[in-house]
Amino acid sequence: MRLSLFTLLSLCFFSLPAQQTRPNILFILTDDQGSLDLNCYGAPDLYTPNLDALAASGARFTQFYVAAPVCSPSRAALLTGRNPHAAGLPGNASSIPGHAGMPTEQVTMAEYFKELGYATGHIGKWHLGYSEDTRPLAQGFDYSFGHMGGCIDNYSHFFYWNGPNRHDMWENGEEVFPSGTYFPALMVEKAEAFISAHQKEPFFLYFAINAPHYPLQPAEKWRKYYSGLPMPRRDYAAFISTQDELIGQLLGFLDEQGLRENTVIVFMSDHGHSCEGRAFGGGGFAGPYRGAKFSLFEGGIRVPAIISLPGRIPAGRVVDAPCISLDWLPTFLQLANAAPLLPTLEGQSLIPLLEGQTASARTFYWKQGAQWAVRRGPWKLVGNPMDPSHKFPLNADADALFLSNLEMDVSESHNLASRYPEQVEALKQLYLSWPYSRESDIPRVLPPLQNKAFGGEATLKEPPHPRYAAQGAATLIDNQRGSSDFQDGRWLGFEQGDMEAVIALPAGVQASSVTVRCLQNLDSYIFLPKSISVAFSRDGKRFSHPATLTRKPEQEREPDIIGEFAFDIPKKTRYIRIVAANEGLAPAWHKATGEKVWLFVDEVAVE
Repeated sequence: MRLSLFTLLSLCFFSLPAQQTRPNILFILTDDQGSLDLNCYGAPDLYTPNLDALAASGARFTQFYVAAPVCSPSRAALLTGRNPHAAGLPGNASSIPGHAGMPTEQVTMAEYFKELGYATGHIGKWHLGYSEDTRPLAQGFDYSFGHMGGCIDNYSHFFYWNGPNRHDMWENGEEVFPSGTYFPALMVEKAEAFISAHQKEPFFLYFAINAPHYPLQPAEKWRKYYSGLPMPRRDYAAFISTQDELIGQLLGFLDEQGLRENTVIVFMSDHGHSCEGRAFGGGGFAGPYRGAKFSLFEGGIRVPAIISLPGRIPAGRVVDAPCISLDWLPTFLQLANAAPLLPTLEGQSLIPLLEGQTASARTFYWKQGAQWAVRRGPWKLVGNPMDPSHKFPLNADADALFLSNLEMDVSESHNLASRYPEQVEALKQLYLSWPYSRESDIPRVLPPLQNKAFGGEATLKEPPHPRYAAQGAATLIDNQRGSSDFQDGRWLGFEQGDMEAVIALPAGVQASSVTVRCLQNLDSYIFLPKSISVAFSRDGKRFSHPATLTRKPEQEREPDIIGEFAFDIPKKTRYIRIVAANEGLAPAWHKATGEKVWLFVDEVAVE
């Protein structure tokens, strides 16, 4: 299939007049950088002279979106010009050697430009597959240097947060060991060597720097520079300035080689800043925007984006129209005087906007796990929203469909769904017209809980993982449902182990049913329990023979679901014992086969 595709591809480019030279392309992608984390974007505490100068030399976008709020799907969409679901990678790729990622039949930016006679290079983070057929050399790159997984320690080059003994540094498919060398600086060294080797031919260089992603390991000079800032902003800001300095070195090298005038330079982040514990809870800056990495609110998907090409793109231009990372590939093809015949590209060239033309009305779609969003004009609807920044209160039930008008309130602080039901319905139908939507994506707006176990007592046989312990066993009967966000503080998480709990109902409560809510998020290694068993007692000592429900076969591979297991309660029950059986290890079909997996349990609702 790929050969026939490239036969078609090779016939579909317009020829370039002999007197013209196709421009080089340097694409700089940063990792987990906040929506406004450059001085030229309004971060008052940041010193970023090199990227500010790059913005001044070309165009800066104020409403630039990525196609996903997490690493792998965002990168897959960027490199293919297709949304992550069409690109075959809707969630993060595994960081385990041998595990596949983005399917090989996808046509990448590197493959497009290789077909045009470009030398193609990848330097930095990959995170799009760790098998031979999904690593960079199999996806159109002539040269590759960097790490295949999601993150590394910048000095030892070992996978950062899940070991042991996972070294991750590769050059052209061979493992290399430049131990102790600071990886971002090594990236610049390798990039300069690649450019030097290909000065006499057009090149496409994908420079995917791993900053400011955790671990926060900035240069010491910048840590001292920001010593007056509190953590985590101090080290995050220092990493931003470290990144800016290194990118400045690379741009300076282009100038020294006389290549700047014929090189398209693009800079952007892969999504918003991280609020994860590994990032000390978040040091990024999103200004008025709500959300962060993992979220489809603006702070998760609106990113800094710059393009520079002296002589073609006017200096100092600011583009306010909404754009998306899917637009880069069509833009580059137009700059290279090549127009693709293939209908698979979903973006549109940005050249008309950069030349000052008025933007046409566009619709943007996102889907990440159980979350989805659609934007048309100023109106934006988010289904099953999550907000790791916790900037404003978010009710899992009342805000299951969250409507905002970005011209009225760019902060998305208030849900307008009840005030504008016609807009909710219009955007919902627009989303359902998208080929990658499902009817089941539309959340049920549930009534408030009336959990009769609230005010009783819950005890656990074994504690949950400290990272997901919420308020302990009381979380099970606190009369609040968890959302599809397993980090919202409403879920108890158990790594590999089962959950066994006993619920003591308040005295005098009469109830007829008990429902146990569990979460599945396969991309995050969270599985519904294999089974739930429930036993009943009047005195808390002698329990009935347990009733058991197993996970439905059709639920096993459902990527994101909140599963409910409901049981009838015998009369005069005072105590309920619940055992949820963890999947234990990821099955063979899952990307993390053999790895420990999670069980997440929320409300035990007694009615």
